[in-house]
Amino acid sequence: MVGAQEDTVVSIELVGPGTVRGLACPYCGRPMPLDEAGMIAAQAAWGWCGALAIEDGRTAGLLLVSAATSGDPRVTVARIGAGWVRAGDVRQGTGRAMLHALAGGLHRARVGTLFASSDPHRGCAALPSGFLDGTGFIAMNPAHHWRLDLNGAVPVAKRSVLVRLGRLVRAVRPVAPPEPARRNGIR
Repeated sequence: MVGAQEDTVVSIELVGPGTVRGLACPYCGRPMPLDEAGMIAAQAAWGWCGALAIEDGRTAGLLLVSAATSGDPRVTVARIGAGWVRAGDVRQGTGRAMLHALAGGLHRARVGTLFASSDPHRGCAALPSGFLDGTGFIAMNPAHHWRLDLNGAVPVAKRSVLVRLGRLVRAVRPVAPPEPARRNGIR
């Protein structure tokens, strides 16, 4: 089939700064991390600072995220600081899998918004605009800044659905047969 793409199976792990310190971008050669303070803030806030894709024991991709505050001190937001996927794994679902792992972890940590950049002059510190657009990010002004609302992007099971499922299971569950009626107290 021409033009078909097949997703590879990779392992995605949420990792801390110690794991990514020895890694370098395969395109620019720049060592990670690019934003040490933001990564340490992310580690303190969530227990991790990025998603690492591993395939056959080798690093296939990396997405680093930093913690930041918005204008409201009660609201924490996250910013993707750097990201790359190894050349042989581009368009195989690796970047999307790392983003899903990050979004899920951030949503569990009650982070509502994830920001990213797509400026091509920033290299691995910015993601491709087509990738951001295809994964649900919305372009802001200026166009190389992107935003993803995690509350709308990460599906959450609704309680009413679970209640209905429980009722259905109870309705289908076999009921014990009735016991025979006793006559005159004799068994």
